[in-house]
Amino acid sequence: MTERGGTVGWIKDRLLRRKPGGAGAGGLCDCCNDPLKRTRAYYLPTREIVLSQAYWESAYSLTKGMIDVLGEQERLWYFSENLRLTASQRNPWSICENCGEYFVFDRDTARDHAVHGSTPAGNGEVDPSGCVLFAAAAWERVFGRWPANVVPHAVVGTCDLCRRNVHSQAPSYTVSRSRMAEFLAAGVVDGGSLPPAGPAEDDWEMCQPCTALLAARCHRAGLGQA
Repeated sequence: MTERGGTVGWIKDRLLRRKPGGAGAGGLCDCCNDPLKRTRAYYLPTREIVLSQAYWESAYSLTKGMIDVLGEQERLWYFSENLRLTASQRNPWSICENCGEYFVFDRDTARDHAVHGSTPAGNGEVDPSGCVLFAAAAWERVFGRWPANVVPHAVVGTCDLCRRNVHSQAPSYTVSRSRMAEFLAAGVVDGGSLPPAGPAEDDWEMCQPCTALLAARCHRAGLGQA
């Protein structure tokens, strides 16, 4: 669509901008914009950001009220432009502890990069076509429909924890019954959120957002990797 002023111009000016990562002490989290000291941050490459459905869900939820007032074509423009600009970020992303729950990553390594101001492996811009599935699935979750400018991906299952759809070509993660019992005992999984009958198969299948949240809780509880 043709870019114009008014609402769309304001959105481009205000919503599609991001402070470059690695701002150092006194900087901001590149996800939520909360103040963040470098020694309390995690440095992640753009690839880790854009391959996280949980990140996209958070980003869309923050701007939902503004996006809801747009027409359909303007919404699709926003989806495509936001995806392109996010994927084009070349600097590391500085992430706070709370926003770290959106990603599955090596926390010790990411913290070390933040403390020393070094660049994580695989840093740099990425091809938007490789992450559009995660953004589209998040868009469907937040706005209730798959974006019309993205080829739909079949639903091949559901998360045993949150009942999110699991789409084809999207990763899912499994946890054995015995390991899930350990998580329940440690309190890193809320037993009230689990189906009473358990998973249909021997293992629990989890979507990316649930896996990222579980990984963060396990790290804080000293349980190692989820």
